[in-house]
Amino acid sequence: MHEADMNHYKKYGIEDLVWDTFFRQWVLSPTRETDIVWKQWQAENPEMVANINKAREVVLSLRVAEPEISTAEISKIVKETIAKTTPGNAVTSEPEVYTIVPFHKKFWFKIAASLTIVMFFAWLAKSRLTEHGLSGVKENLTADHGLLIEKINSGKAPLLVRLDDGSQVTLAPESRIRYARKFVGSKREVFLTGEAFFDIHKDPSRPFFVYANELVTKVLGTSFTIKAYKTSKEVTVEVKTGRVSVFTQLDPDAKEKISNHELEGVVLSPNQKIIYARDQIRMVKTLVEKPEIIISKAKTPQFIFEDMPVSEVFDSIGKAYGIDILYDEELLKDCPLTAILENQTLHEKLTIICKAIEANYEILDGQIVVHGKGCKN
Repeated sequence: MHEADMNHYKKYGIEDLVWDTFFRQWVLSPTRETDIVWKQWQAENPEMVANINKAREVVLSLRVAEPEISTAEISKIVKETIAKTTPGNAVTSEPEVYTIVPFHKKFWFKIAASLTIVMFFAWLAKSRLTEHGLSGVKENLTADHGLLIEKINSGKAPLLVRLDDGSQVTLAPESRIRYARKFVGSKREVFLTGEAFFDIHKDPSRPFFVYANELVTKVLGTSFTIKAYKTSKEVTVEVKTGRVSVFTQLDPDAKEKISNHELEGVVLSPNQKIIYARDQIRMVKTLVEKPEIIISKAKTPQFIFEDMPVSEVFDSIGKAYGIDILYDEELLKDCPLTAILENQTLHEKLTIICKAIEANYEILDGQIVVHGKGCKN
């Protein structure tokens, strides 16, 4: 990864780092190159060192050797993690041992790391549900229902709803939304059942919250779609522009995440989405089905490549779609590509490129990871 591509990490919190593929790759399977990149970046951004160290502890604490882990084991991991990161708690641990695995053999990583983190948050959610019941948000909704306007789309066409702050909500059929006639206080809140596209007026001083089934979506100003039908087994959030953060109402830190003005939780960028499995209390971060180019037409490249290094091709496509494409530069540096990729979808572009360089790709945590063994001379 180029140094310039590291700039977005300045906005990352601890949870963002824990979910990030490139960060976990460095923590769990460091190489000389990734070690240099991260150490140099920390030296240039000392204010991020504390978050880096805490996220590193969480990733290492959640490390597993098998793709399944019991609730009792998760409980132990959580207690140890909290003990390590809580000031005043002295914890003695064994020296950290790293196993270096070649980049192209890390197919276990998606299962071991992602599943462990998913189950970690699932355990927290189940624990909170058992001990405390539903969050105060739903209780307050019942108490304040008389202060809210409710719009129900009982027709067959989308219904446009304009909010007090200038935001617009396009409500799908068989959906409803509840909101205040006039937003007051330090935050803007709406409650959705069904599906809607939100185009939120930017106001950093008053974050905008959408409560949809078990999920909370927090934004400062952006556009996104939420699907949260009562009878559906899943809740999804898809981002079109800007950035949003998503967390469950059962999150132990939900109140803190609602009260501050920072984007915390699982942060989504354009073309990314969260799928929340309600019966399993499990969140998966991935890409939308049909990613779209996010830069202006004037800045969109032609995608006509003639004997161009594939690394430059990936960088050009990644910037156009706003998606991180991770690959081993050393392995692919000598791979040239000649192709015209103007009219294909993102996935079609990637398939053609990977076929040409004898590689393959997968979607992991809302990023694209390319696996290849290099090009034959």
